[in-house]
Amino acid sequence: RVQVCLETGGRPLNAEVDLWQGPDNAPQKMRVYLEDGAMRPFSAVVESPGAGNAIAIRNTAPMEFPLNAYVEADNQGPG
Repeated sequence: RVQVCLETGGRPLNAEVDLWQGPDNAPQKMRVYLEDGAMRPFSAVVESPGAGNAIAIRNTAPMEFPLNAYVEADNQGPG
C-alpha cells in the first residue's frame, strides 16, 4: 500500500500517477486535475500487491505550474 499526495502553491494541478507492477505489465493510470492544489490537495492510497512495484508521477501542466509530490509506503504486514 502506498499513499500519494500532490499539492501546489495555489495554482492548478494537472498530473498523471502510474502504478507499474512488474516490467511486462501495462501500468494502472490515474489523471488528476484540480483548480487549486493548495486549497484542495490530492491524496490517495494505492494498493500495490506483491513486490517489484513502482509509482510514477508526471506533471502534465505547463512549467509555470510546479507541483509537490509526496509518496509514502506502508511497510507493515497485514493485521
